[in-house]
Amino acid sequence: MVATPNPIDKGLRVVAEALLKEKKVLLTTHIKPDGDALGCLIALHQAMVQAGADSIMYLSENRPVAPEYGFLRGLEEVHMGSAPGDAVTRTLVAVDCGNAERIGNDELVRQASRIINIDHHSDNPRYGEVNLVVGDASSTAEIIFFIMEKMGTEITPVIAEALYTGILVDSGRFQYASTSPTTFRIAADLLNAGVDHTAIFRQIFESEPLAKARLRCLMINSISFACDGRLAVGLLENEDFRSTGAGIELTDGLINSLRELEGVEVAALIYALPAEEEPGGTPGYRVSLRSSGEAVNVQKIAREMGGGGHPQAAGFTASGETPDELIRFLGEQVATALRRGSAGEKSSDG
Repeated sequence: MVATPNPIDKGLRVVAEALLKEKKVLLTTHIKPDGDALGCLIALHQAMVQAGADSIMYLSENRPVAPEYGFLRGLEEVHMGSAPGDAVTRTLVAVDCGNAERIGNDELVRQASRIINIDHHSDNPRYGEVNLVVGDASSTAEIIFFIMEKMGTEITPVIAEALYTGILVDSGRFQYASTSPTTFRIAADLLNAGVDHTAIFRQIFESEPLAKARLRCLMINSISFACDGRLAVGLLENEDFRSTGAGIELTDGLINSLRELEGVEVAALIYALPAEEEPGGTPGYRVSLRSSGEAVNVQKIAREMGGGGHPQAAGFTASGETPDELIRFLGEQVATALRRGSAGEKSSDG
């Protein structure tokens, strides 16, 4: 058993006790869910069912999830699109959702009689009646693991698989700075519970659909550099999605091909959103950001455009800016951050 970090022990107990009292819950997460979001959704659903609750998993978007997560057991039970008819009678439990808007259903949030908010995004505004936000956790799955210990949940193979997926993905394959000794201890416990880590890795990182590979090629062909090669920006337009037959769910993970380029410290992927998803049908862009180190905090850059995330992984949505304007904005922001970092180093050396 992994020892619970003392600073969050009280918060874990409060959330666990709140969940155990719930009889009907609607579990949800953010739009365009990644492995952490889906893993937490499935794992917590299993825990609530074990506790005797009437639990429903819900995603506001009626679109396929990224295919690399299709192996997750329990995914077929997720309710997609419009909210269930009795949603307002259920406590809304949001996992891995940095703000309420990212749930993707404002009416559901407004009508919710009670919200429990569990997350690891440090800029989470605490939009729930009950909130547990642990900004230095590798993933929300890491937090859910400790909540389940407090709940007395049996870590079944299905739960272990879901939680391991969340940790693996959001820790950047155990590479990001937020990965701690606790992260590895939890992973070890999940392996002991039956996780086939080799199979999960292959499913997520070595089973790429051809349409995604073609999309990656177009992204690489579009790369522009700034800040003496320390910033790499990829661009995908609607025509790129049409020509490859790819949906936007296939953009998940593409940015890593930019981040891994020699000399690149900050990577950005700008991709077009379908016009029907934007107010008034106006085409917009989603911008994903990654930083390879601590020199540039991409969370701060995302906040400038109303987004958020983590210091090394963040993003925002732009509705009025052109790709050229976004690239110029990113270049200015990264250049400023690098200058500040360089000034700090010189000051320290002095």
